[in-house]
Amino acid sequence: INIGLVGAGNIAQEYLKVIKDLKNVRCAAIFSRTPSRVKPFYKKYQIGKICYSIEEFLNQDNLDGIIIAINSESVLKVLKNLKNKKIPIMIEKPVGINFSESLLIKKLISKYKNNIFVALNRRFYSSTIKAKKIISNESSKRFIKITDQQNQKHKSQILNSNLMYANSIHLIDFISVFARGKITKIKKIKKYKKNKFHEIITKIYFSSQDEAIYYCNWNSPGSWSLDIIQNKQRCELKPLEDLTHETINNKNRIIRTKFLRDKKDNKYKPGFYLMVKNFENLIKGKTNTIVKFTEYFKTVNLIKKIYE
Repeated sequence: INIGLVGAGNIAQEYLKVIKDLKNVRCAAIFSRTPSRVKPFYKKYQIGKICYSIEEFLNQDNLDGIIIAINSESVLKVLKNLKNKKIPIMIEKPVGINFSESLLIKKLISKYKNNIFVALNRRFYSSTIKAKKIISNESSKRFIKITDQQNQKHKSQILNSNLMYANSIHLIDFISVFARGKITKIKKIKKYKKNKFHEIITKIYFSSQDEAIYYCNWNSPGSWSLDIIQNKQRCELKPLEDLTHETINNKNRIIRTKFLRDKKDNKYKPGFYLMVKNFENLIKGKTNTIVKFTEYFKTVNLIKKIYE
């Protein structure tokens, strides 16, 4: 399998670590706006070719799939160049810096015939996968609690104004993963206030009777966490890479079980190995769980409803 990679930053190198260790998969070509950044690790990751322009990259006719790992401000421009590529393309999130740009990308890729996918690596955490398996054994109502934290003190003003799309999407996407049914109601308990120290609280109701509560403290310290609470059990991801499972025994005592991370989530950036492996399966036409852009956009739309 020949993968083409767009980007040469830290995230791109995380992909290269996985690609290098997968059998029968290689990075056949890489393009970066600053090719000099590729040279230090060109041999280490056994990259087939450094492309010095997007046109040269697009002329590589041996590629089976493309991974785009660049800053969010550049995604739209690169996607416009890739419009004639019919092979699967996986894009590192966020795909668009805000709702308007994501909507523009959605309209653009409607012509791509469903070959655009999004790299939501937290769906591939061993903690996420184990939690999904555990809660599937109980059919009772689910209360999903998400704790988020964002700080609007980045150098980029564009990023500061759109952190809910650039960063909070990592947390809000869990609602799509764990809540069943369709959204029936969204209740804003505390609304978003730009550039203020405050908290936002939103309650989301589903046709399945599941409920999700999203909490974010803005411009103050905090940590990310996820809780899925059912009648007889509770799963906690805190930090998100680690899972603690709680049940109540016959003596009404809480029994806690902590699960170790998968070895791959320690060796590579968490979720990346399984995600790239699924991208390989997608290319081969095998069963996979890579997220289509249309599915990703549902989370983008939910962010808009929460924050705007």
